[in-house]
Amino acid sequence: MKVLSIRVSEQEKAMLVRRAKAAGVSSGALVRQLINAAPLTTAAELLAEMEELMQNPQSSALRIRRQS
Repeated sequence: MKVLSIRVSEQEKAMLVRRAKAAGVSSGALVRQLINAAPLTTAAELLAEMEELMQNPQSSALRIRRQS
């Protein structure tokens, strides 16, 4: 296994330790869980997905009520 070194503030280190303790895992295990978690969706990605759905209004994935 490779080693990853990062610099964090004392406050960030304390936060990591608290979150790891609350999850019942080590700090390293928590970081690995976060790395392997589903990727975050950015606002730009959401906008692109919405624009794609809007181009196909018959899509079953999108049901929009149009106000008259």
